[in-house]
This record gives sequence, C-alpha cells and structure tokens, in this order.
Amino acid sequence: MTNDAYALLFELANRQGARALLAATLDFLYTNNISASEVANYASGHRGRQRTKDNFGSYKRLMRGYEDMGVLMATWFTQPRFLDKSGSPLPLTVSHGPRSMANLIRCSRVRVARSLALELMRRSPSVKLNGDGTLSALRRVFVLPEFEVPRAALVIERYLDTLRRNASGRSKETTLLLERSCHVSEVDLKRIAPILRDIKGRGTAFMDSVDGEIEACRLQTSKRNNVGNLGVLVFAWTQANKC
Repeated sequence: MTNDAYALLFELANRQGARALLAATLDFLYTNNISASEVANYASGHRGRQRTKDNFGSYKRLMRGYEDMGVLMATWFTQPRFLDKSGSPLPLTVSHGPRSMANLIRCSRVRVARSLALELMRRSPSVKLNGDGTLSALRRVFVLPEFEVPRAALVIERYLDTLRRNASGRSKETTLLLERSCHVSEVDLKRIAPILRDIKGRGTAFMDSVDGEIEACRLQTSKRNNVGNLGVLVFAWTQANKC
C-alpha cells in the first residue's frame, strides 16, 4: 500500500470514528430520554470550533457534590470516630454532634454543602434514612439512581482531555497520563462471570489503594495557582459481536 493510500485510510478512519462517536453518544442520550430536538437545537447553535458559552453551573455544582460524596463515604467507612467496635460505620445525625453529617464533612475536607450532601444521601441506595432521623451507610461506593447522563459527560470530558494531553505530551516529551486497554476479541459471554468477578475484586482493591494515596494529597488550604484535579477511572466492558 502506498503512502497516499495509507494517508487516505487514516483520514477515512478519523471521519468514520467521529461518526461512530456521535452515533454512540446520540444512542446513549436518546436511551436516557434526551430528545432529538434538544440535541439538534444544541448542535445547530454550536457548529465548528466555537467554544460553548452555555452556563453549565448546575451540572458542575452537582458533579462536584457527587464526587465529594465518594470521599464522604470513604471517610465514613475508614475514620475510627465514625466506626463501632466491629469496624462498621455508625449512624450519622443530620444536625450536630461528634457523629454528625457536618462533622463527617469537616473530617473529609470536602466543600460540599451539608444540605446538598443530605439530599444526595436521601436519594442514594448507598444510605438508609432511619426512623429516628439518622443516616446509616449500606455500602462504601456512592450510587445515585438516574444519574447516567451527567456521569457519562464527566467521563467523556476527562477521557478526551487525556487523549489531547497525551497527544501534546508526545510532541513536547512531557509526562504522559495512563491510557490503555486490554481485550480479547472472541469469548463466550455466557462463561465470563468468574473473570468479571475477579476483575471487580482486584479493581476495587486497586482503586481503594489509589483513593487513599491521592486523597492524602488534598490541599487543606485554598491556593489560587497551580491547583487542579487528579483522578483515576477504571471500567470493564463486554460487547456482543455483530454478525
């Protein structure tokens, strides 16, 4: 194959890849009840390379709160003052006290408002609201139902930023971020449950370790310069081959 033929192949791959990305995104949005008219109206007003001027304040505020909830749950399950003698998380009071929501937020060093944290906990199956008004932790991982679209937006934004940074880093010889995958093209999807459980178990242990290490880097006081975010995302995927 000639150089011109390879150049054409890469150009076609870029264009078809863009179409595949758009198709998957549109299918996901339609499945989650985002109307075609809403998508079309947004796309028609943001063509080309124009940067969006939309106000994403509500989305960003809620996503910051959602991510802070993960830190809160981790603190609730690991901080001795919130654990009983067996190491299980104790119920939290909504108001004040040594084992209160407000004190958990202070110990976690997050900035989420107590009212927002309380509302998110009430909506989550990870937390139970008891008859006496206290809150009990049911699982360490914070789950929020019907939150797939904001979560997907956050993941895609960050993954694309990783691709851009790595592309720039290769030319400037700077440190690259981790971005890789492993897969096998043909498996029996009915017989992979054991390996998926193994991946989940080892992945959970890895993420718990990383979570503790990067959480130790959280700034205790605010700084204006050279401050940003650091995180790791891990997910497993399966897909049926199309005939």
